[in-house]
Amino acid sequence: MAHVVALANINGNFPALIKALEKIEELKEDGYKIEKYYILGNITGIFPYPEEIVRSLKSLAKNNRVKIIRGEYDQIIGMSESPDYIEELNIPEYTKRALKYTWDKLGHEGREFIRDIPIYLVDKIGKNDIFGVYGSPLNPFEGRVLPEQPTSYYESIMRSVKDYEILLVSSPKYPVNAMTRYGRVVCPGSIGFPPGKEHRATFALIDVDTLHTKFIEVDYDKRTIEERIKKEELPPELIKILYHGRV
Repeated sequence: MAHVVALANINGNFPALIKALEKIEELKEDGYKIEKYYILGNITGIFPYPEEIVRSLKSLAKNNRVKIIRGEYDQIIGMSESPDYIEELNIPEYTKRALKYTWDKLGHEGREFIRDIPIYLVDKIGKNDIFGVYGSPLNPFEGRVLPEQPTSYYESIMRSVKDYEILLVSSPKYPVNAMTRYGRVVCPGSIGFPPGKEHRATFALIDVDTLHTKFIEVDYDKRTIEERIKKEELPPELIKILYHGRV
C-alpha cells in the first residue's frame, strides 16, 4: 500500500508533531509504505518549540523524502531582518510577542532554514500531478480556503490549477476532502494549531494510485505546552488558543 502523508499547521507545537510522527511510524509497521512527507506550511508559529521543530524536520528529511512549503508565519519569520519588523505588523499583540520569541530562538541558522523553504509545492503522487500552497493558489499567504462548502466553491478554487489532479492547502486548519470536476482539494487539517476545542493532531494519508484520502487523528499532551508557555513567560492568550482554539 503506497501512500504519502500531508501535515500542516505545526505552528511550533513540538509535542503534537512528535505524536503525529509516531503514529506514522505505526502505520509503516502496519504495512503502509509512506513514499513522501508533505509539510504544508506554518512549521513555526505561536507555540514555543521552534528550535525543536527545525531539528526534527531536518532529522526526518535525512531518512525520508520530505517536501516543505512556507506558511504565513514562516514568511514573517523568514523575511524579518529584525524583531522590529514584526512589531510593525497589523496582528494581535500576543501574536507579535510569540513570533518575536520564535524569531529570536531560531537564530540566524534557523531563520536561514525558513528562508530556504519554497512557497509552492509542485510534485507527483504516483502518476498524478499535484500542487500545494499554504493559503490559496492565487494568494499563497493571506488567501483562505473555507471548510464545509458546496462543490461549486471548491471548483472555483481548483479552476486556477486545473492542470493538476490534486490541490493541497493548509489554510482551513480543518480537514477538507472535496472532489470537483477539475480535481481534488485536500486540507490535511492541523497538527499543532487548534481550530477549536478538543483538538487532536490531524494529518492526511493519501493513496498514491487512487488519491483516496483519509484523516488520522492523535492525542497530544497540552499540559506540557501550557507549562512551556508559562516558563517562557509568553502571553496567556496562547494558553486559551491551546485549549479552546481562540482567545
